[in-house]
Amino acid sequence: MQISEEKRVCEERVKIGFYLNSSTIEKFRKLIQMKYKKYEKGLLSYELENAILNWLALHTQAQTRLNGSIPNPEPKVAIVFLQVKNYLLTHFYESLSLSQQIQKTHLDQAIMAVRGSDKRTLEKWLKIFVKFHLIKHIVGNLWEIAG
Repeated sequence: MQISEEKRVCEERVKIGFYLNSSTIEKFRKLIQMKYKKYEKGLLSYELENAILNWLALHTQAQTRLNGSIPNPEPKVAIVFLQVKNYLLTHFYESLSLSQQIQKTHLDQAIMAVRGSDKRTLEKWLKIFVKFHLIKHIVGNLWEIAG
């Protein structure tokens, strides 16, 4: 369990009821299963809460904080990734934390600002960041900061 998840579990939990289109909830469950390679009790609530928190963050500039382990990339990769994160912080986000979801357009713009705007350069750095588990594609235009 991650630290922020433990904190949320200690907070008062409230059961709510609402209706969703059956195809929407089925797509969401499949996405959870793809992300975690399994589907078990608590994952739906956890992901729904994160989705709501991310939606709130996008509309209020309050960013979510989720903690995890940081991989050890090569020094040059770590430096470039730090520069990309700094660009994201100065131009799009108040804070960036592990497991935070960001828009790909923001990520692309940050990489282009730091390393150059050539399409091959952009693709190269995206591949490198994925290889070192610094970012992870979630779905569509959403990526996750993993490092």
